[in-house]
Amino acid sequence: MNLASEINELLDRLSESHSHLNEIKNEYNRNPEFTLKDTKTGEPVTKDFVLSTASGVIQEIKDDLNKTTDNGRRVRDIFTNDYYINDMSQDKIIANKIKANKLAKEESTQNKQEN
Repeated sequence: MNLASEINELLDRLSESHSHLNEIKNEYNRNPEFTLKDTKTGEPVTKDFVLSTASGVIQEIKDDLNKTTDNGRRVRDIFTNDYYINDMSQDKIIANKIKANKLAKEESTQNKQEN
């Protein structure tokens, strides 16, 4: 994988993590009785635990991004280069992931008991 692809993957993970964190915060704000369970133990966890864990994941991604880019020193003009050609294979992979996610979401709604 080339440097630009690595950076894009990390940025995508960072964006997804921020979105997921915002969804969780919104759910806690909408429903004060909202709870999540620890995936390992099955025990309910506190809001503070969930938010700190999500923040930790985001920080890990940022650390990976800084390590990959040497705190930005390795990537000067990598995305602003006039000769940079969009990676069509990467676009296809992303489009296929989006399609698969939409299909899985649609299948899960169709498989509910009330259907």
